[in-house]
Amino acid sequence: MKNKIVSTLLLFAAYLITAYSPAAFAGGQFNAKCIYSHSLPDDSIVHYGQPGQAMMHDFFGNTKTDAYSDYSTLLTNKVTTCDSTSDISAYWVPQLKRASGIVQPDFAKTYYKNDQPVVLLSPIPAGLQMLAGDHMSNSPKPQINYLCRGGGYTTIAPTNCPVVTDASGTYSQLDISVHFPDCWDGVHLKPDFANQIINMAYRQSDGTCPASYPIKIPELQVNVQYSLGQNPDLSTAQLSMDPMLTNGAWTPMWGSLYTAHADFINGWKIDSMQYAIDKCSNANVACDNQIPTFYAPAIADAWMNSTGVTTITGPTLQVGPGDIIFLKFSTPSNTSDYLWSKAFLQTQGQNVTDTSAIMLNLYAAASGWNESSPLPQAVDCSTQSVGGIYLDNANIRRLNDVTNYVKSAIASGAQTIGICARNATGRTVVFSSKDGVFAPALFMK
Repeated sequence: MKNKIVSTLLLFAAYLITAYSPAAFAGGQFNAKCIYSHSLPDDSIVHYGQPGQAMMHDFFGNTKTDAYSDYSTLLTNKVTTCDSTSDISAYWVPQLKRASGIVQPDFAKTYYKNDQPVVLLSPIPAGLQMLAGDHMSNSPKPQINYLCRGGGYTTIAPTNCPVVTDASGTYSQLDISVHFPDCWDGVHLKPDFANQIINMAYRQSDGTCPASYPIKIPELQVNVQYSLGQNPDLSTAQLSMDPMLTNGAWTPMWGSLYTAHADFINGWKIDSMQYAIDKCSNANVACDNQIPTFYAPAIADAWMNSTGVTTITGPTLQVGPGDIIFLKFSTPSNTSDYLWSKAFLQTQGQNVTDTSAIMLNLYAAASGWNESSPLPQAVDCSTQSVGGIYLDNANIRRLNDVTNYVKSAIASGAQTIGICARNATGRTVVFSSKDGVFAPALFMK
């Protein structure tokens, strides 16, 4: 069985290598930075249920990843080393060593890319398992890149990463970058090596997917950082390989840096992944790590001008001198299921009077009104300050801290949360409404 698995992996690696080519485009992306969690000789994609029979791997993300991990086990442990608490995925790479010893990675930063936005991306399906790279390679591969601190990406494995001095210090550093396939067959959540079923392929040169792999998802680019201190030497650097069974004992094996590869099991919270696809990937917006764990777009909004006339339809909300805007949100449910620490009001708006940067004041609001009857009244906007919006004349998305107010509303069992804004700046601000290009929302992470 082991020989069959090895031969299938070689076939798989050869297919991926010939299909992959770097893109010359840039599109919307989001990312997750996950610090090193633990190391184990486990691999639940290739050696499921066989602890100790895989190469030594370094794991990132979900803190309980082991030989038995799949989507169901990830969900039972929603503790992650990632900076997005909605990402409880499992990421792992082979262990790195050199003559001076094992090199523990600092973190893995994964960019979810849409470099050729010729077709809309689909969300990565929950529980999708995939891998990239060739753990039997001894030569450069286009989907594997190496980076020395202060240098550029290359497919040639370095034998030395120079010590560099900059604002962050004086030290040597190596990054290994692995590009994953981005076309899914739409059927298999994991590869079936025994039956030679490969569930993923790389996109074609025109950015579309092969006919047998029609579902295009973000391309994962996993960048693993290794700090090398004052020792730049990589001439003896090796990556772990699957052990050999010798006289009843597993003997560790090591290969060159060209055996670099990575594995991934998707554990992103489903609605957080949907947000990332809709608001980042397909919107051509670089969201970086700003992906919500809980997200509640406005269910009602309105603006009242200085004479008391209320507008409840249209793509914009206006806050001029004497105006008030009202926002109402459903309180997110099951907020104890995932860790989160901050709550924000997310808006897209701008100062339309001049180029000045201004502060708009936010207040607690009653939420018994709606867009038919009863309409909001001026008295529904209280004097309880809950935060502010700092903005200028750029029409961009902004996150405005309302953590204490939202936590208090959740603790009280409130079903809805109201927020209003008044303007004491003498200038006019215009926001997108829930019917506009970008709805106001509660954004928790």
